[in-house]
Amino acid sequence: MSAANLQGVPGSTIDVDLWLDLPPRQYMKAVNVAIREGAQLVRNTVVELADSTLVNFVYKVTGLPSFQRVINRACKMSWQGIEVAVLPLELIMRSKEAIRRPKDLLHIELIRQRLAVIGRAGR
Repeated sequence: MSAANLQGVPGSTIDVDLWLDLPPRQYMKAVNVAIREGAQLVRNTVVELADSTLVNFVYKVTGLPSFQRVINRACKMSWQGIEVAVLPLELIMRSKEAIRRPKDLLHIELIRQRLAVIGRAGR
């Protein structure tokens, strides 16, 4: 949802999901880098940064093809002063539609509304 927020979708989220192109069994590589940079380990794939931001390292996104198949559709945006690749709203929505937790259903509606606004602005 953080990526959707960066693209103007209102809403909140507890953590930032950071999709990495690593096999799941190598999750400690990312965790160890984060710890060296001052993060604290919260759970296997979750760290807390110095500013209290929770980052969840993700290795597969439900409802989407592989990282390699979608990364070329990502756009570059600034997040906390760092340029990051962000999935387009359509792909974020596709993943949320595949998961369908109660909060995802709300997020889907918010993303649809944002896409409608973007569509009207492009006319």
